[in-house]
Amino acid sequence: MVAVLQSHVVAFEHLSEESHADIVNGLERTLTRWARFLATGEMPPEGDFDPLREWTRARASEGVRLEDLLRSFGLINQLGWQLLRRHARPDESQALVELAGLLAEYLQRVSAVVTETYLAEREVLVSEEERRTRSLLDRLCVAESLDAAERELAGRHGVPTDRTYAPFAVVIPGSPPHRHAALAARLRRAGWRLAVTHSDCVSGLTWTPLNLADLDAGPGVLLVIGEPTPRGELADAREDLALLVEHGRRAGLTGRVNTEDHLLEILLARSPKLTRRLRDKVLAPLAQDEHGELTRTLQSLVACRFDRTATSAALHIHRNTLAYRLGRIAEITGLDLGSPRDLACLYVALGTRSHGPGGQSQP
Repeated sequence: MVAVLQSHVVAFEHLSEESHADIVNGLERTLTRWARFLATGEMPPEGDFDPLREWTRARASEGVRLEDLLRSFGLINQLGWQLLRRHARPDESQALVELAGLLAEYLQRVSAVVTETYLAEREVLVSEEERRTRSLLDRLCVAESLDAAERELAGRHGVPTDRTYAPFAVVIPGSPPHRHAALAARLRRAGWRLAVTHSDCVSGLTWTPLNLADLDAGPGVLLVIGEPTPRGELADAREDLALLVEHGRRAGLTGRVNTEDHLLEILLARSPKLTRRLRDKVLAPLAQDEHGELTRTLQSLVACRFDRTATSAALHIHRNTLAYRLGRIAEITGLDLGSPRDLACLYVALGTRSHGPGGQSQP
């Protein structure tokens, strides 16, 4: 099992011989608890996990990532399951089914112990590092000159103080705060010194290009980047970025997103009351159930970029039928679907409706 861990978890390769011996001892203790739990079905008492907590603290102090620790226990669980299946008799298939549930329960408990202990061990150091970084980041977002201590801190971190900065934010959908904290720390080590954590989001300022590949956070990540901005305007720019991040969450956006490409969404998010009034004014007349077909027609019209031929094809209806429906919509809502202004109102109203399952916008 140690050999398998070393081949799959690269972080263990760089540890000392003493640490390798500690890993072996930890494996033996884990397997003992694991076998006892499978035999009795009773979760070990809290005190039995104290050696695991101490083992985890040691790995955290050595700089091993939490993801690597959790992965190692997942591998141990997988190897143990393979051994059980290999040695089970044909008449023990039902027992294997029961053991599968116990294995999942045990892995969940061990993962919780490791995660809690690791985060507690790293919290003081990370919190202090983030506190200093956050303080410097906030001071760079105002036009006033830095004092001597702040300039010294910026110099120590390699942060230039005479540049424009591009605000950025990173969201890993469905990931817990500790994974975002790990990403922020990784970015700081890689040169993006002004990266901090806000619960389930990483944000900061950069003066060098930041791309998806630099994150090394896997698929499905959302990276929102603002334009290079003078210090005195950074507070507003960061607020715009936060609004775009929330839009991205709701719309299920992934990949790299630039603020310049979503100015309309930012503008609407800055005026939520007016946006809601406009949406209600345009869509309320169609709220009755009998107008559901007309609402879907409008949604298709916007989705097809107001191309009526494409809309007819998408709805599988004749152009005359579409023309009739659009006439009814104009009659009920008072919209002039030949007016650019009314079409803009329609686009905004439909584009700001609540989002449906899976983050897909409606329309």
